[in-house]
Amino acid sequence: MGFPVLFLHEFERIEAEAFLTLASEMIEEDGVVTAEEDALLSDYAEALGVRGFTYDAAAAAAARDTMAQLNEVSKRKVYMELYSFAICDEFEDPAERRALNELREALGLDAHICNKLEACAQDLFSVYAAIEDALNAEPSPIVVEQ
Repeated sequence: MGFPVLFLHEFERIEAEAFLTLASEMIEEDGVVTAEEDALLSDYAEALGVRGFTYDAAAAAAARDTMAQLNEVSKRKVYMELYSFAICDEFEDPAERRALNELREALGLDAHICNKLEACAQDLFSVYAAIEDALNAEPSPIVVEQ
């Protein structure tokens, strides 16, 4: 279950590619790229208008530098969106947690605010999962008179 791109619509191509680089790095942290993670990355690339994106691990440091130049609110958005990549396979690996902590430090973000953003992302994940369940639910065999 993935998240739609909600908060990164203002990014220009360079920021979008930097974000996608960090997202690619995040989904590879646990050593396994799931179909959900791959689909989420493709959805973000399309929504951000980046066609033909390919991950280059050597570009990760430059991507972090690009993100570090953003304003505070945009950095928070990046952190929350990257957290959504860490949990989109319904599991946060310790390597992903280390990467998130390093990202938080590199962006100069407050840990308390990042914890709040993570809670929000988890809530969104739950809401989207509930919507997907409702959309795919079988009709009830019980007839309710109105």
